[in-house]
Amino acid sequence: MMRKYLILIFLCFISCQEEISLDFPVGAQQIVVEGGIEANMPPYVILSKNQGYFDEINSSTYQNLFIKDAEVIVWTTKEDGTADSVFLQPLPPPFDSIPIYTDVNYLASLNNPPYANNQYLNNGFNFSQENKTYNLIVRWNNKEITSQTTIPAITPLDCLWVEKNEFSDVDYEFDIRAIYDDPGETQNNILIKYRKPIHWGVDSVTGQLKDESDALMELIDAGTDILINGTRFETYFPQKGDGNFPAFPYNTTRYETYENNGIEDSVFVPNDKVIIKFCQIDEPALRFWRSIVRQFGSNGNPFQEPLNIVSNINGGYGGWTGYGSVYYTIPIIDGFSTNSPLPTDSIEITDVF
Repeated sequence: MMRKYLILIFLCFISCQEEISLDFPVGAQQIVVEGGIEANMPPYVILSKNQGYFDEINSSTYQNLFIKDAEVIVWTTKEDGTADSVFLQPLPPPFDSIPIYTDVNYLASLNNPPYANNQYLNNGFNFSQENKTYNLIVRWNNKEITSQTTIPAITPLDCLWVEKNEFSDVDYEFDIRAIYDDPGETQNNILIKYRKPIHWGVDSVTGQLKDESDALMELIDAGTDILINGTRFETYFPQKGDGNFPAFPYNTTRYETYENNGIEDSVFVPNDKVIIKFCQIDEPALRFWRSIVRQFGSNGNPFQEPLNIVSNINGGYGGWTGYGSVYYTIPIIDGFSTNSPLPTDSIEITDVF
């Protein structure tokens, strides 16, 4: 008898199933900014629209997120109290797959073909100067957003060098290490990026070298001056790996094996070359970049509380950052060391933008 009651109760539950449709509220459309300015370099801004959490994303919707018809102005106050401004425009085709707003007239005036890849910024952009404040105005679709940032004075690294990674099981993995002497009288928060303009992989079937270099700068870390103020310390600059978190060494020259028609062979692989971009940033920009770093650190962790990206954009999302930047070229060669930043006329556009 008890069994019959249990069956009846079970049938009642399954017969009362009902499909429920949830209508999630649609958030207001906002402008998202990724922009920066550093001394003697033209400012740049990339604009996009926010997207709903459950919205589909593919190559078509991705391109439609970018804003290509905004009015973008960067202005500062000159010593005489008057305003000095620059109007930014998107780079023209065929360099508009991602619309980057910048001073296109300045770039077109350079000696190399206009907007060429890997073009060097070989004459100073006097609008952008250390210790000055720069205001951003974006107008689009009857909406105006603003932001403000300061270009801090640079504080270069004392020295950088390459040494063997002590935890690696192979003899070709090396770290980039550095010593930094932080000035105690200055608030100079730190942001570090890197790019590998030379990095080779190997096709496991053909043994042919594959160009796996980086097209754009990648974020390593951002940190507050409070923790290091007035101290001298050693640090290192790893690259990203699985999980998008920077914790991995670089490669020096090596021989890599592959199987060719059942016969094992090997190929010589050149060493990596790395560009380190070491920056000082102001406090509002630090809060934005620290939230990006924390999001990278929690990526893929099911037990991590979701993190919101902090913005310094009034009326929108994203970040507008003034960089006090120095650049270093580091070939991954055992024993290499340097204390000489790259001169301005050796810095590539891709490392600024």
